[in-house]
Parts: sequence; structure tokens; C-alpha cells
Amino acid sequence: KGYLSIFRDMISTLIDRSQPARKNKLTVEGMQNASHSAAINFNGALQAFWLGYNERCHHCVGKVPKGSPVRGRIAGIGIVFIHGLNSFQILKKQNTAKVRAIPREAIATLKVAASQEAEAGRQSWNFRNKVRLLEAELQSFEKRNDEAKESYAAAITSARCSRFVHEQGLACELAGQHHKKNGDILRASGFFEQAKQCYADWGSQTKVDSINEQMESFQEIEA
Repeated sequence: KGYLSIFRDMISTLIDRSQPARKNKLTVEGMQNASHSAAINFNGALQAFWLGYNERCHHCVGKVPKGSPVRGRIAGIGIVFIHGLNSFQILKKQNTAKVRAIPREAIATLKVAASQEAEAGRQSWNFRNKVRLLEAELQSFEKRNDEAKESYAAAITSARCSRFVHEQGLACELAGQHHKKNGDILRASGFFEQAKQCYADWGSQTKVDSINEQMESFQEIEA
């Protein structure tokens, strides 16, 4: 497959515009070169992250060399971002120092990128919401709930201002999971509803369905 075809496969699974989700058929077998293999794993990591396949995402990120041209600058920042967020799910099964370091390294990398943009006289809006969301997840993981609440709100606002509707939806979804975990069902439900709207605006029925599944447990609690 060519690079455009690889990318199209990843996007079509998420941005389906009411079409049924297709299973990921990307494979690294028979790759012509290392860059092609890296492209497969890069897009596989992105797709797995958005579909909630956390271990697969972790595996695919590990298969993309840090020096690979596939990462580029903005794409490289994107993979650092999802790797950092995904690590909190991996920590539930592998609470090791190596995995715990991933989100902190991601935050540091994104802060440096934002600083470089500012020094160059460019807007750092590509990074602000990502930093705040990673910080929120770290604070939630460490049970610093008041700080997490503020950081989730800041991440949502920043993503909305930057018009990153998919990342706004992601921030709302993670905020909902945070409040659900802490027993605040009313707030959790509100954030999940916001996430559904964002994902619908993004065009991903797959993610809307995922939120609906997460909200089904609320009915069991209320019953």
C-alpha cells in the first residue's frame, strides 16, 4: 500500500459519516522498506488509540523509531501525545517506572515544542490543549482531583478555541471517565454528552457508539 492509502484506511475507520466501522486490515507483512513499515505502525497506533485498543497502540508506537521521517514535527508531537495518554491505560496492568515515565516525558516534550513556537513568534495553539489534557490525566492518576478538574476544563476550552473538535471530544470523554471513577455521575454524564456531540461533529459514529456504551453503566447504577 502507498502512504496515502495507509492514511485513508486509518481515517475511514474513524470518520465514517454513518458508514459501518471497518476492521483494521493494515499489516506489516511484505513491507518494502523501514519507512513504509513505520507508516503502517504509526497509523496503526493512531487508529488503535481512538478505538480504545490500548495494548495494540502501545505496541505500534514502540515499532515507530524516534528518528523515523514518518513522524515529522507535527505528526511526531501527535504520536507523543497519544502515547502519553495511552500510557495511563497501560499502567492499570503494568505499573512500572518505565511506563510511569511516559506521560511525564510527553508533557515535557510538548512544553518544549510550545516554547519553541512562541520563541519563533508563532502561535502555540497546537500544543496547549494537549499539555493540559496530559496534566489532567496525570493529576487524576495521582488522585489530585481538584487540580485535575481545573486541567480538564482548561484542556476542553483550549481545544475548542483551537477548533480541534476531536480533541475537545477526547478531553470531555476523559473528564467524564475521571468523574465517573470518583462517583460524580451527574458531572460524568454531562461530559459524556459533550463528548458525543463533539464526536458527532467530527463525523465519527464509532466514537459516538463508544460513548453510548460507556454511559450504559449509568443506567445500572441508577437502577
